[in-house]
Amino acid sequence: MADQDWVSSFPQSDQVPWTGAGTALTTATTATISPMPTSATADYNKQMNGTDWRVGKMIEVLARGFVTTVATSGTLAFFLATNIDNTGIIFDAPATTGNITTGTTVLTGLQWELWALIRCTTLASSGNTVATQGLLRIMNNATAPTLNAATNGVVLGAPMPAASGENNAAVNTLRTQGIALRCTQTTSTCTVQCTQWSLRLIN
Repeated sequence: MADQDWVSSFPQSDQVPWTGAGTALTTATTATISPMPTSATADYNKQMNGTDWRVGKMIEVLARGFVTTVATSGTLAFFLATNIDNTGIIFDAPATTGNITTGTTVLTGLQWELWALIRCTTLASSGNTVATQGLLRIMNNATAPTLNAATNGVVLGAPMPAASGENNAAVNTLRTQGIALRCTQTTSTCTVQCTQWSLRLIN
């Protein structure tokens, strides 16, 4: 039988759905910001089961949230992360943004949106097996945008990866992989929170 095209939403029937926002990042560290169910003991609540990987299958990622900056400048970097068997503290990073400088002006509740595609290229336990590309957008003037004005909704765009198309990464596609959005903050203590988190399988 020929392969069929279809789209399926996460979570699958054997996974607990997320409810509400993820844990806010407020310190200079690296942490998962995508939501997890309250009953989860694993690091992630979304996972790609080991038997579901197929060459050409894609995972569409959509995340939304907000960032509030502080007077101390630092950097933020957003990245998609996987971990084998959906547990533990060892992470692979299919794609990451460049470092985004936060500046010294206090900006409250700037909305952001991240979209990406993770594409399976090989079924293997080592070597490059997935290719990922996406875009993070942060609205820089969310409170009072004006039509046809220079200050209207200034949007910062941060590609993922920063340059040169898809990023090839080594992810074990013979095993179950947890999938999450993580963020690294350096120097500053901005608040970064993910309020919506959606994954879809595309065959």
